[in-house]
Amino acid sequence: PVLTLPNEITSEIFVHFLPPYPVCPPMTGLDSPTSLTHICRQWREIALATPKLWRAI
Repeated sequence: PVLTLPNEITSEIFVHFLPPYPVCPPMTGLDSPTSLTHICRQWREIALATPKLWRAI
């Protein structure tokens, strides 16, 4: 079911997973957006194509 969502919606969900920028501390471990890239190939592609996820690293 979640894999049938449009990539844009999944991307927005990923962005809401993060603490607000620029207030957020450096993210490591499970708090890092890299954890999203380990779920499945589709999530990896979406996460890597979402620049907002990587601005705080």
